[in-house]
Amino acid sequence: MPETLNLNYCYGNEADQYSFYHIPKILLTDRRCKGISLEAKVLYGRMGLSVRNGWLDDNGRVFLYLTQEEAMAMLDCGKDKATKLFRELEGTGLMERKKQGRGHSVRIYVKNFILEPEPSAPVQTAENQQSGLLDSAIVCTPENQRLRVRNFRP
Repeated sequence: MPETLNLNYCYGNEADQYSFYHIPKILLTDRRCKGISLEAKVLYGRMGLSVRNGWLDDNGRVFLYLTQEEAMAMLDCGKDKATKLFRELEGTGLMERKKQGRGHSVRIYVKNFILEPEPSAPVQTAENQQSGLLDSAIVCTPENQRLRVRNFRP
């Protein structure tokens, strides 16, 4: 059991002093993501933060560099666990690794986490729009870079 820390309360805007990893809510709530381990979701959140470096390939796709050693240090885990987490993210389609050749780091492409609605998702009608059963979300799809409206249940 970890040591109990004797910490003070946060006051005012003190919580703003911390850095946070952003884990998309859909990874925690959508049933299609239930099989993904929490550690892999945290690693995905770390990679999303790294995307802010703004590295783009020749096709305009964002990539980052995150070594296995960096993942091991961040998650306080061994090589086998880090390898398993990278494979899990790649196997679920949340990231893609591209080798760059001898002596070059592997590029990691973090995939867009917006999921298409499930086939059984209800269609927005004037009736259920007025009833508030469904709300609309505006998302940017990487294929066309235009805003599209999707239906979702809050």
